[in-house]
Amino acid sequence: MTHFYESTLIDTIDGLQCKSYGNEHPKDFIIVKPKYIPANILKGQGLQYRFLFKKAMIRFNLFGNPKTVLNYFNQFKKKLPNYIYKSPLHNNWFFVVPENRIKEVHNGRQGVVELLKIPMHDYDDYLLLVRQLIDLIMKSGVSSKNLGLTHSTLLGNYTYGKSDIDIIIYGKANGWKVLNFLKTAKHEKLRWRTEREWLKYYETHRTAETSHFTPRQYAKQMARKRYEGLFGGTIFTLYTVEEPDETWFKWGEEKYKPLGLATVQGEVTDNSNSHVKPGFYEMKNGRIINMKNMKKLIDPKIPIKRVVSYSLNFLHQVLIGETIQACGMLELVINKRKGKYYRLVVGYFDAYFNERREKEYIKAEI
Repeated sequence: MTHFYESTLIDTIDGLQCKSYGNEHPKDFIIVKPKYIPANILKGQGLQYRFLFKKAMIRFNLFGNPKTVLNYFNQFKKKLPNYIYKSPLHNNWFFVVPENRIKEVHNGRQGVVELLKIPMHDYDDYLLLVRQLIDLIMKSGVSSKNLGLTHSTLLGNYTYGKSDIDIIIYGKANGWKVLNFLKTAKHEKLRWRTEREWLKYYETHRTAETSHFTPRQYAKQMARKRYEGLFGGTIFTLYTVEEPDETWFKWGEEKYKPLGLATVQGEVTDNSNSHVKPGFYEMKNGRIINMKNMKKLIDPKIPIKRVVSYSLNFLHQVLIGETIQACGMLELVINKRKGKYYRLVVGYFDAYFNERREKEYIKAEI
């Protein structure tokens, strides 16, 4: 119904700062992930407090302690009901910003335009890294007009040595051009974590997410990704977003019936949309390998065709020809033009507040 670039920062008239989540949105709303909420709205301990925008703000981290996050979420629903959208298409809900509550949209593309106006000798250490990384990315053939800044890089509230560099790539083809270029690009400041480093990370950062992988699986799949690396010792993250004419779905053309938690497996035949959010993997020979009393709900004549991810952690994950295994919400999809099929979705917001949080994953069987 509405196109709005993913990973764009939005300030609201209620003092929230949010980040858009996806490129397609329902009429009059923008799906978002809340980033910072005024401390006078939510009460409690457990999430980080920051001094931003002249205010005490709470960083709304959905990956925090589950009881803490649930406490804040219950307050959020009560005090900010306009920021929860119950989608009749999904039988599920999303965090949103109503369009009439938007105060300011921070333009990522304009951020790059302004950054490039600054003479090189006037950059501080952090901005010099940002500029050099942009110059490297442009060697892929992608113009600065198709690059943007986001998060603290755009707002200027970064801390050198702590803040990541966050760059948006506009257009799916441009995204793949950059990601493929970085597979072989050489620069004295560019570095990727090795499999050995990821193995060490696996051992020292055990989470519900990593528990679904063997050490080798985790290290191999993380080491081959090129959306997050190190530049001059600073972590950088690349976000590919879709242009209005290239989104892989249009809001309203499908309806989704949630069936429950399931684990599926199949062979990936198309991963060309696995670098955008939400992204998906098309598969053949899809089958359910863990049904848990769902057998009566499944029509064997309807194919299991897709695994969809709203989570950045599970994008760039599986290559064509590899066997994908994923656990998440199984849905019956009713498409106005293409008929019915099943898909499995990882990363809906509700999963952060129930048992799926620790059970969802996507991995390649390698």
